[in-house]
Amino acid sequence: MIIHVSETFLLNYLIAIITSIIIAIGLKMPFLPEKPRRFSWTNSAMFPTPIFAIGLSAICFSLNIIWIYDGMVLAILMGIFSAFFVKYLFYYVFPKPPELKEESNE
Repeated sequence: MIIHVSETFLLNYLIAIITSIIIAIGLKMPFLPEKPRRFSWTNSAMFPTPIFAIGLSAICFSLNIIWIYDGMVLAILMGIFSAFFVKYLFYYVFPKPPELKEESNE
């Protein structure tokens, strides 16, 4: 299955990503998660903020909710909303996983 995406939607996704990162940094979120990044559960400006911005934009564009200026204003609003969502509501919707304690059998 081939999905055709126009250049305006790609530009709108890029706008949503950049807006979400800038707003997240403005909200004093760390740019990258703490080390080791592989096992880190902290939110940052690079993950999951732009992922939510792209997802919300994709949902709106697939439903043909484009609004004004070919969706650029909607992309900016989705970037702002995703940054505020990750900063203030992320752990209410997606709680942290429980910490596993390593037990040794020695």
